[in-house]
Amino acid sequence: MITWRGETDAERGFMEGMQNSGYRVTFRKYDANQNLKQLERVITEIENIPFDLIYVFGTTATRCILSRIKNRPVVFNIVSQPVETGIIKSWESSGNNATGASSMVPILNQLKALKKVVDYSRLGIIYNPLEPNSMIQRNIVKNLEGVLGFTLTDYRISRKSDIPRIIPGLAGQVDAVYLPADSMIKSLGREIMKHVNELNIPSLTAIESMVVSDNALMGLVPSYYRLGRLSATKAIQIFQSVKPSDIPSETLDYFHISVNMNTAKKIGVDIPISILIIADKIVR
Repeated sequence: MITWRGETDAERGFMEGMQNSGYRVTFRKYDANQNLKQLERVITEIENIPFDLIYVFGTTATRCILSRIKNRPVVFNIVSQPVETGIIKSWESSGNNATGASSMVPILNQLKALKKVVDYSRLGIIYNPLEPNSMIQRNIVKNLEGVLGFTLTDYRISRKSDIPRIIPGLAGQVDAVYLPADSMIKSLGREIMKHVNELNIPSLTAIESMVVSDNALMGLVPSYYRLGRLSATKAIQIFQSVKPSDIPSETLDYFHISVNMNTAKKIGVDIPISILIIADKIVR
């Protein structure tokens, strides 16, 4: 099991799914700690160990694994754009030694949910330009300008020192801000949201823990635990001798609405009852 930023609920779901599968499974865990050199060292080590299957978290780590390991099954998880980033050829067949679970949530649905809270016409997006997956999500948002009637402004964060330099620029320029699924943005989430909330700007994130732990206003997000269980079903099929390329990759068919009422109160935003009624998680 290779993680990019430590264990999450996704890994808990995967391990529980495997432990309930009827197979006797042992796990060896490696954490790349968001460091590409560390990830390369991990891959070098596992190349020489006869694992039956490799589980990997995230777009960056999955792409690196598949570029070097082509003779063992790989199950990916928490990859939001697996086709667009070249991880798989199509949802039906990867065309390689991988299959997995995608954390993709339709961005149109996310932005529509935000519209129910704040009728924005100027939207900012905070993303990491060095992360291909983050760039893809940014481009999808850009293409929705005409559909939802807003103009998009980019705010690029690739290191912690960018935050106090970039985030104050949102003041008076945007009505709301969107944070895509991006490991670096998540790792800097608390610091980013501290500055965003000081500006009283409503925020929407694609990562649930940013609502719960980092004080983003709201999210329309997948359950990491359920994605872990979904990825376990792929691993079980591989143990049943199905080729990874014959196992379709999937997304969840149900997403969570999370709302942070403490943030809503702090920045002076009223969350509609229609949102609160259907919210899966409300932070008070």
